[in-house]
Amino acid sequence: MPKEISLCMIVKDEERDIKRCLESVKDLVDEIILVDTGSKDKTVEIAKSYNAKIYYFKWCDDFAIARNESLKYATKDWILIMDADDEFCMDDRIKFKELKSNLDKKYIYYFETLSYLGYEKGFDISINMNPRLFKNRYGYYYRGAVHNQLLNSKNEALSKFESIRIYHYGYINKKMIDKNKRNRNMTILEKLIKKNPENKFNYFNLGNEYCCLNKKCEALRCYYKCYEDFKPYLGYSPKLIERIVEVNYEMRNFHKAIEFINVGLSYYPDFSDLYYLKGIICDELGEYLSAIESFKTCINIGSPPGFLKSIYGVEDFRSFDELSRIYIKLKDYDKAYMYSIESLKVKPDYLGPLINILNIFKEKGLSIDRIKLNIEKFFSDFPREYYFIADLFYKEGYYDTALEYIRKLDNTKLYYKEVCVLKSNIFARIGEFDACVRLNSIYQGKLVYLKLFTNNIISLVIMKKYKTALEELNKFNHKGLSESKSVKKCFRVYKEMVNIFMDKDVEDLSSDENDRQYTKFIIEIIEIFIINNKLQKSDRVLKLMDCIKDKYKFIEIGKLYFKYGYFDRAKDQIFKSVKMYNLIDKESVEILKKCICANK
Repeated sequence: MPKEISLCMIVKDEERDIKRCLESVKDLVDEIILVDTGSKDKTVEIAKSYNAKIYYFKWCDDFAIARNESLKYATKDWILIMDADDEFCMDDRIKFKELKSNLDKKYIYYFETLSYLGYEKGFDISINMNPRLFKNRYGYYYRGAVHNQLLNSKNEALSKFESIRIYHYGYINKKMIDKNKRNRNMTILEKLIKKNPENKFNYFNLGNEYCCLNKKCEALRCYYKCYEDFKPYLGYSPKLIERIVEVNYEMRNFHKAIEFINVGLSYYPDFSDLYYLKGIICDELGEYLSAIESFKTCINIGSPPGFLKSIYGVEDFRSFDELSRIYIKLKDYDKAYMYSIESLKVKPDYLGPLINILNIFKEKGLSIDRIKLNIEKFFSDFPREYYFIADLFYKEGYYDTALEYIRKLDNTKLYYKEVCVLKSNIFARIGEFDACVRLNSIYQGKLVYLKLFTNNIISLVIMKKYKTALEELNKFNHKGLSESKSVKKCFRVYKEMVNIFMDKDVEDLSSDENDRQYTKFIIEIIEIFIINNKLQKSDRVLKLMDCIKDKYKFIEIGKLYFKYGYFDRAKDQIFKSVKMYNLIDKESVEILKKCICANK
């Protein structure tokens, strides 16, 4: 017989998400218990429309206490736990209904939580197995003020992993900004560590918070503290190893990352994520054969056990895509094409392989008309998919062709926001600066259109309208849009760029040798100037590099110069990296060889 289920939730100011959550699960549960911790919006009103039973609880900086409060009101046989920013996967509803008829009280049932990362829903997804379903009145309770753990005070609890998916929207960047979750979580965790410094799980969670704030050194210190007296059987231990690997990779500590990959594989030989990360690192190091072996091992392992799942798609479409990229570098275009096709077979809506395929056609010297004809064969839903074709050509530098496709959508409302942003990117790169400025005026003041804003500033600078550019920057700042650290950094780079062209004093931007975000913004500006044949102006922007301490800045600018055929400049920048930071990577070595050969 199917068991009756109570959905238990704790909420506060969730009017934007709660309807999506309750709509996804309303036919799967028999009772909705909602504990509100102080909502000032329409959260409770929306929940009542789904016949939720509402209870009020004063927030006390402890998620476990609030979660336990919700459990005590549940009257049904089993309890399902969800957050307001969760969504039950529609495709897994049948699985769930089948599971309801076969539940065993000795198990806690873990479901896959697929968390969207970045600025919007897409393929940037992290996977975790979380306890979602358990027997009511069987001794279960939560402990842990932030990332609470489900424990049992009366009975032995076993874990069972189910391939049932719940999508989580709480880690999309724009939401993290709105709710200021990071600061809240870190305050709670620091209190917990002060109270009980021996609880290593709190260090792991604090490291995660630092990581999301891009404070990698602080994150690593927390992870290493957590790693002391490592116990591989703990639920979070595989994630700890993976986080240590990822942060070391991001800090370009490649050999330390490989060291922890090997440690992780000694404990978890089926941890395909680690093989995937090893492939990424070996590729970066130019060790292509080792990278190929790692990605193929990842594919051969297939989908890992539930408790080892983390990076979405590593067992198939992502690894096929990476293999294709490597074979392009090796100029084996037939194998590259084959692996891109394999990736598309698994995930037809994943555009990465199509970028590879377009690049293959380009490298083979096909005419633009033949490339267009071949790329269009991968699409069928017109005019909707003209946007994706335009985006592909844009990414490969075919700006006029991209504009040709994007204009096919001018009389539609399809992807209106995305079309405007792509048009702005194209206009900034083909010298249509007036058009770029006009586009920005349509959406002035909206954070989601940050790209329009930055293209607008560059256009105004190229048009020598420096005062207008400064006014636009001040308007942007005054509207309170620069809330995220990344946006603040972007804003500062563009402000100092305008100051350079107005012959004003320039302030230092960063003293952190590991902060690469400033470099990324500066490189993008210089690239747009180079594309528009404004090399002298790009030299003025290059002065921004003196305002940052990123130790990889000279390597990155050297690679940019090489990309556009400025070999002497590329060589000078790479030599500067060696002289000042004793840094060079394999790609830069190859660039130096080609630059020297070109000068002979």
